[in-house]
Amino acid sequence: MFRNRSGIAALIITCCLSVVAYASLLAFVPAGRSPARIRSASLPADTLWAWERLDDLRSIDSRRFGVAYLEETIQLAGGLSVVQRRQPLLVPPKTALIAVVRIEAPAGRSDLSDPTLSTKVAEIIATARQTRSASVIQVDFDARQSQREFYRKVLVDLRRRLPEEVPISITALASWCAGDDWISGLPVDEAVPMFFRMGPDHFPSDRPGWSYPIREPLCTGAAGLSTDEAWPRVDHQKRLYFFHPRPWNPVAIQNLEHEISDGWDPS
Repeated sequence: MFRNRSGIAALIITCCLSVVAYASLLAFVPAGRSPARIRSASLPADTLWAWERLDDLRSIDSRRFGVAYLEETIQLAGGLSVVQRRQPLLVPPKTALIAVVRIEAPAGRSDLSDPTLSTKVAEIIATARQTRSASVIQVDFDARQSQREFYRKVLVDLRRRLPEEVPISITALASWCAGDDWISGLPVDEAVPMFFRMGPDHFPSDRPGWSYPIREPLCTGAAGLSTDEAWPRVDHQKRLYFFHPRPWNPVAIQNLEHEISDGWDPS
């Protein structure tokens, strides 16, 4: 039996190295990147963005549509102030809700290095879902390059403060999901590329079936579309968020349902 001792030793060493390699791999998996958390939130495939307006969403089928509503806006112009939602949220009783918190920081304010500021912002965001028992938090911040490190600190702190089962979603400029990899590794469960109001520097969005390159894995599970612009080609399995430039009402919802069923035809 002693003749196989070297083979057994080699096997043990191989197993140990495999365990170490696996542990190392896990160490590089970003905390919070969990599509399973989004799936477990029992959200419908389609979600309507309800901004700071009197949107009448009482006619929606809550089995088909969720609602991502603006709960509050954090303003960082010369300090920190919070503007709570002023409009009532008109939705059916069992609607799946996503609490959206918008962060606004002027271009001139690039110095957001104070660690107490990111901590305060994360603390405010963490409580936003409690007002209406929303199952998901979504953060909306068009962070400039000089503001990205601040945003990263906010999201890391937010993940620590939220219960493990609560997903974090963020909106994303489409460019963040193409060649700009700065959001890679953020502790969020999804990034929603906004394929509207993209500006002249991007692919034209005035024709049906246009496309845009998506390379960041965080951006592959969802897409943000607008009812007044042509939709890009998107995977039918993506979670879709819909923006409407005017207040939602039963007619607008019915039109959207037809567009989803029949395909987008801007003509």
